[in-house]
Amino acid sequence: MLLLTIIFYGALASWTILMGVLSLPFVFLPSKFIALPAKIWIKGLFICLKYICGVTHEIRGLTHLSDEPIIIVSKHQSAFETFALYYYLKKSFFIHKKQLFYIPIFGQYLMKHNMVSIDRAGQASTMRKMISDVKKKLDSGSTIIIFPEGTRKKPGEKADYKTGFIGIYNTSKRKLQPVALNSGLFWQKGLKVIKRGHIIIEFLPQIDIGLDKKEVLKKVENSIELATKKLLN
Repeated sequence: MLLLTIIFYGALASWTILMGVLSLPFVFLPSKFIALPAKIWIKGLFICLKYICGVTHEIRGLTHLSDEPIIIVSKHQSAFETFALYYYLKKSFFIHKKQLFYIPIFGQYLMKHNMVSIDRAGQASTMRKMISDVKKKLDSGSTIIIFPEGTRKKPGEKADYKTGFIGIYNTSKRKLQPVALNSGLFWQKGLKVIKRGHIIIEFLPQIDIGLDKKEVLKKVENSIELATKKLLN
Protein backbone atom coordinates (compact mmCIF):
# COMPACT_ATOMS: atom_id res chain seq x y z
CA MET A 1 0.00 0.00 0.00
CA LEU A 2 2.97 2.34 0.53
CA LEU A 3 3.90 2.17 -3.14
CA LEU A 4 0.30 2.80 -4.19
CA THR A 5 0.10 5.78 -1.82
CA ILE A 6 3.24 7.26 -3.39
CA ILE A 7 1.79 6.73 -6.87
CA PHE A 8 -1.48 8.34 -5.73
CA TYR A 9 0.21 11.50 -4.46
CA GLY A 10 2.30 11.70 -7.62
CA ALA A 11 -0.80 11.36 -9.80
CA LEU A 12 -2.69 13.89 -7.68
CA ALA A 13 0.15 16.42 -7.95
CA SER A 14 0.23 16.02 -11.74
CA TRP A 15 -3.55 16.32 -11.96
CA THR A 16 -3.50 19.43 -9.78
CA ILE A 17 -0.86 21.14 -11.93
CA LEU A 18 -2.73 20.25 -15.12
CA MET A 19 -6.06 21.54 -13.80
CA GLY A 20 -4.39 24.64 -12.40
CA VAL A 21 -3.12 25.52 -15.87
CA LEU A 22 -6.30 24.58 -17.74
CA SER A 23 -8.44 26.54 -15.27
CA LEU A 24 -6.53 29.83 -15.54
CA PRO A 25 -9.17 31.38 -17.86
CA PHE A 26 -11.78 30.89 -15.13
CA VAL A 27 -9.93 33.40 -12.94
CA PHE A 28 -11.08 36.09 -15.37
CA LEU A 29 -14.67 34.86 -15.67
CA PRO A 30 -17.52 35.66 -13.23
CA SER A 31 -17.16 33.79 -9.94
CA LYS A 32 -20.25 31.65 -10.60
CA PHE A 33 -18.21 29.61 -13.11
CA ILE A 34 -15.26 28.79 -10.82
CA ALA A 35 -17.01 25.82 -9.16
CA LEU A 36 -16.86 23.86 -12.44
CA PRO A 37 -13.07 23.32 -12.60
CA ALA A 38 -12.98 22.78 -8.83
CA LYS A 39 -15.50 19.94 -9.09
CA ILE A 40 -13.70 18.45 -12.10
CA TRP A 41 -10.50 18.41 -10.01
CA ILE A 42 -12.34 16.70 -7.14
CA LYS A 43 -13.79 14.12 -9.53
CA GLY A 44 -10.22 13.36 -10.61
CA LEU A 45 -9.29 12.92 -6.96
CA PHE A 46 -12.10 10.39 -6.53
CA ILE A 47 -10.90 8.46 -9.59
CA CYS A 48 -7.30 8.37 -8.31
CA LEU A 49 -8.43 7.12 -4.90
CA LYS A 50 -10.59 4.41 -6.43
CA TYR A 51 -8.29 3.03 -9.12
CA ILE A 52 -4.92 3.54 -7.44
CA CYS A 53 -5.66 3.05 -3.74
CA GLY A 54 -8.88 1.03 -3.88
CA VAL A 55 -10.82 3.62 -1.86
CA THR A 56 -14.48 3.93 -2.85
CA HIS A 57 -17.18 6.05 -1.22
CA GLU A 58 -20.90 6.53 -0.82
CA ILE A 59 -23.17 9.28 0.47
CA ARG A 60 -26.03 8.31 2.80
CA GLY A 61 -28.95 10.23 4.24
CA LEU A 62 -29.55 12.55 1.30
CA THR A 63 -33.25 12.56 2.23
CA HIS A 64 -32.30 14.58 5.32
CA LEU A 65 -31.05 17.43 3.15
CA SER A 66 -33.42 20.29 2.37
CA ASP A 67 -33.45 22.81 -0.47
CA GLU A 68 -33.01 25.75 1.90
CA PRO A 69 -29.51 26.98 2.90
CA ILE A 70 -28.28 25.18 6.02
CA ILE A 71 -25.26 24.93 8.31
CA ILE A 72 -23.35 21.70 7.77
CA VAL A 73 -21.61 20.58 10.97
CA SER A 74 -19.41 17.63 10.10
CA LYS A 75 -17.06 15.18 11.76
CA HIS A 76 -13.53 15.71 10.45
CA GLN A 77 -11.10 12.79 10.09
CA SER A 78 -9.56 13.30 6.66
CA ALA A 79 -9.07 15.69 3.78
CA PHE A 80 -11.61 13.58 1.91
CA GLU A 81 -14.77 15.10 3.42
CA THR A 82 -13.54 18.62 2.72
CA PHE A 83 -13.61 17.84 -0.98
CA ALA A 84 -16.60 15.46 -0.97
CA LEU A 85 -18.98 17.80 0.86
CA TYR A 86 -18.12 20.63 -1.50
CA TYR A 87 -18.57 18.32 -4.47
CA TYR A 88 -21.96 16.88 -3.52
CA LEU A 89 -23.61 20.01 -2.11
CA LYS A 90 -25.07 22.23 -4.82
CA LYS A 91 -23.86 25.60 -3.53
CA SER A 92 -21.54 25.63 -0.54
CA PHE A 93 -18.69 27.56 1.04
CA PHE A 94 -16.14 27.41 3.86
CA ILE A 95 -14.56 29.86 6.29
CA HIS A 96 -10.81 30.02 5.81
CA LYS A 97 -7.78 31.97 7.02
CA LYS A 98 -7.30 35.30 5.23
CA GLN A 99 -3.63 34.46 4.74
CA LEU A 100 -4.54 31.77 2.18
CA PHE A 101 -5.34 34.54 -0.30
CA TYR A 102 -1.61 35.31 -0.48
CA ILE A 103 -0.63 31.89 -1.87
CA PRO A 104 0.25 32.31 -5.58
CA ILE A 105 -2.37 30.98 -8.03
CA PHE A 106 -4.21 29.00 -5.30
CA GLY A 107 -5.07 32.26 -3.55
CA GLN A 108 -6.53 33.71 -6.73
CA TYR A 109 -8.74 30.67 -7.26
CA LEU A 110 -9.83 30.81 -3.63
CA MET A 111 -10.71 34.49 -3.87
CA LYS A 112 -12.78 33.73 -6.96
CA HIS A 113 -14.83 31.17 -4.98
CA ASN A 114 -16.14 33.97 -2.74
CA MET A 115 -15.47 32.00 0.43
CA VAL A 116 -15.59 33.82 3.78
CA SER A 117 -12.16 34.72 5.15
CA ILE A 118 -11.12 35.58 8.70
CA ASP A 119 -7.98 37.05 10.20
CA ARG A 120 -7.33 34.82 13.23
CA ALA A 121 -5.22 37.57 14.80
CA GLY A 122 -8.22 39.91 14.72
CA GLN A 123 -10.36 41.07 17.62
CA ALA A 124 -14.05 40.64 18.43
CA SER A 125 -14.99 42.98 15.60
CA THR A 126 -13.36 40.54 13.16
CA MET A 127 -15.58 37.73 14.45
CA ARG A 128 -18.69 39.90 14.16
CA LYS A 129 -17.83 40.74 10.55
CA MET A 130 -17.24 37.07 9.76
CA ILE A 131 -20.62 36.08 11.19
CA SER A 132 -22.28 38.91 9.27
CA ASP A 133 -20.59 37.80 6.01
CA VAL A 134 -21.68 34.20 6.59
CA LYS A 135 -25.29 35.28 7.23
CA LYS A 136 -25.32 37.24 3.95
CA LYS A 137 -24.12 34.22 2.00
CA LEU A 138 -26.67 31.95 3.69
CA ASP A 139 -29.41 34.47 2.92
CA SER A 140 -28.29 34.51 -0.71
CA GLY A 141 -28.81 30.75 -1.00
CA SER A 142 -25.45 29.17 -0.09
CA THR A 143 -24.80 26.47 2.50
CA ILE A 144 -21.84 26.71 4.86
CA ILE A 145 -19.63 23.73 5.74
CA ILE A 146 -18.15 23.78 9.26
CA PHE A 147 -16.00 21.27 11.16
CA PRO A 148 -16.90 21.98 14.82
CA GLU A 149 -13.82 20.24 16.22
CA GLY A 150 -11.61 22.57 14.21
CA THR A 151 -9.10 19.94 13.14
CA ARG A 152 -8.95 16.37 11.91
CA LYS A 153 -9.32 13.64 14.54
CA LYS A 154 -8.18 10.03 14.44
CA PRO A 155 -10.99 7.45 14.42
CA GLY A 156 -12.09 6.82 17.99
CA GLU A 157 -10.18 9.80 19.37
CA LYS A 158 -11.93 11.77 22.13
CA ALA A 159 -14.31 14.39 20.72
CA ASP A 160 -13.55 18.08 21.23
CA TYR A 161 -16.40 20.20 19.89
CA LYS A 162 -15.90 23.97 19.84
CA THR A 163 -18.74 26.50 20.20
CA GLY A 164 -17.74 28.74 17.28
CA PHE A 165 -20.54 27.56 15.00
CA ILE A 166 -23.21 28.53 17.55
CA GLY A 167 -22.78 32.24 16.86
CA ILE A 168 -23.55 31.58 13.20
CA TYR A 169 -26.47 29.33 14.18
CA ASN A 170 -28.02 31.99 16.46
CA THR A 171 -27.47 34.92 14.10
CA SER A 172 -28.49 33.28 10.84
CA LYS A 173 -31.50 31.37 12.24
CA ARG A 174 -30.63 28.40 10.03
CA LYS A 175 -30.97 24.69 10.77
CA LEU A 176 -27.94 22.53 11.50
CA GLN A 177 -27.14 19.47 9.39
CA PRO A 178 -24.90 17.03 11.32
CA VAL A 179 -22.65 14.74 9.27
CA ALA A 180 -21.00 11.48 10.40
CA LEU A 181 -18.26 9.63 8.53
CA ASN A 182 -15.51 7.01 8.69
CA SER A 183 -12.91 8.47 6.30
CA GLY A 184 -10.13 8.35 8.89
CA LEU A 185 -10.07 4.57 8.70
CA PHE A 186 -8.59 4.82 5.22
CA TRP A 187 -7.06 8.29 4.68
CA GLN A 188 -5.68 9.90 7.82
CA LYS A 189 -4.08 13.26 8.54
CA GLY A 190 -0.56 13.66 7.20
CA LEU A 191 1.38 11.71 4.60
CA LYS A 192 0.34 8.30 5.90
CA VAL A 193 -0.37 5.16 3.91
CA ILE A 194 -3.82 5.25 2.36
CA LYS A 195 -5.68 2.00 3.08
CA ARG A 196 -8.08 0.19 0.78
CA GLY A 197 -11.72 0.49 1.89
CA HIS A 198 -15.10 2.14 1.60
CA ILE A 199 -15.68 5.66 2.91
CA ILE A 200 -19.19 6.51 4.09
CA ILE A 201 -20.45 10.05 4.57
CA GLU A 202 -23.85 10.16 6.26
CA PHE A 203 -26.17 13.15 6.55
CA LEU A 204 -28.13 12.91 9.81
CA PRO A 205 -31.51 14.41 10.80
CA GLN A 206 -31.42 18.19 11.00
CA ILE A 207 -31.37 20.14 14.25
CA ASP A 208 -33.94 22.91 14.39
CA ILE A 209 -33.39 26.58 15.19
CA GLY A 210 -33.95 28.26 18.56
CA LEU A 211 -32.02 25.98 20.92
CA ASP A 212 -29.79 27.44 23.63
CA LYS A 213 -26.00 27.10 23.56
CA LYS A 214 -25.62 24.08 25.82
CA GLU A 215 -28.51 22.17 24.27
CA VAL A 216 -27.44 22.68 20.68
CA LEU A 217 -23.81 21.78 21.41
CA LYS A 218 -24.92 18.59 23.15
CA LYS A 219 -27.29 17.65 20.31
CA VAL A 220 -24.63 18.19 17.65
CA GLU A 221 -21.97 16.20 19.50
CA ASN A 222 -24.27 13.32 20.47
CA SER A 223 -25.75 13.03 17.00
CA ILE A 224 -22.42 13.01 15.17
CA GLU A 225 -20.48 10.88 17.64
CA LEU A 226 -23.13 8.15 17.93
CA ALA A 227 -23.51 7.81 14.17
CA THR A 228 -19.74 7.99 13.57
CA LYS A 229 -19.15 5.24 16.13
CA LYS A 230 -21.57 2.98 14.23
CA LEU A 231 -19.78 3.68 10.95
CA LEU A 232 -16.38 2.93 12.48
CA ASN A 233 -17.66 -0.42 13.73
